[in-house]
Amino acid sequence: MSSKLLSSLCRANISILSQKVALIDALTINHGADKARVVFRSACPLIGASIGQHYRHSMDHIELAALVASTGTTEGINANNSENISTPPLHYDLRVRGGTLEHDMDESRKRILSVMDIFQDLELKQQTEESNVITNCPVVAHFYLSPSEDEKGGGSQEIGLTSTIGRELGFCAHHAIHHMAMVKIIALNFAGLSVDELPPDFGKAPSTIIYDRGNTSN
Repeated sequence: MSSKLLSSLCRANISILSQKVALIDALTINHGADKARVVFRSACPLIGASIGQHYRHSMDHIELAALVASTGTTEGINANNSENISTPPLHYDLRVRGGTLEHDMDESRKRILSVMDIFQDLELKQQTEESNVITNCPVVAHFYLSPSEDEKGGGSQEIGLTSTIGRELGFCAHHAIHHMAMVKIIALNFAGLSVDELPPDFGKAPSTIIYDRGNTSN
C-alpha cells in the first residue's frame, strides 16, 4: 500500500474539519457571536436537528478513529508487518448524545481544532515507513446493526467487524460528508447563510465533485 495513503486520509479529514470551522466562523460573522451560538444549537424544522447535533455526531466518529490511529505504536516493527500492533476496538455507537459538544459552539470549535492537530501529527508519519504499518493495522469496528433483542431475549448486541485503521479513517471522512450535506441544508434554509458564505464544495462527496467537473467541461 502506498506510503502516501496515510497522508491522503489525513488530508481528507482535515479538509472536512476545516469546512466545519469555516461554517462556524461564517455564522459568527453573519450573526454576531451570541446569535450564532443560538443558531448553532437550534433545531432546524426542515431537518429536525441542529448544526450542533450533526457536528457532534460526525465528530464522535472522526475523533474516535483519529485517536485509535494515533495510539498505534510502530517502534521496532517492520513496515510490512502490522499484525503485531495492538489497537483498541472502535465502538462507534457508544456515544454521548446531547451535552456541551452538541450545544456549545465554542467548545465544538475547540474540539474540531484539537482533532485537526491529531491528523496533522499523523500526516507527518507518511514521511516514514510507519505509515504503511498504521493504515494496514487491524482493528475491530463495532456497530449496532439492529435495535431488536437477541435470540435469547437479551438486549441489542454490538456487531464487531474486522477492518483496518486506514479503512476506518476513510469511512469517517465519507460518513462526515453526508452529515455536512445535511448541515448545508440547515445553513441555507434556517441559519441565514448563502451559498457564497460557505466553503467551495461544502457537503459534496468527491465523486459528485468529479462528476460535476466532467459535465461542466463537456
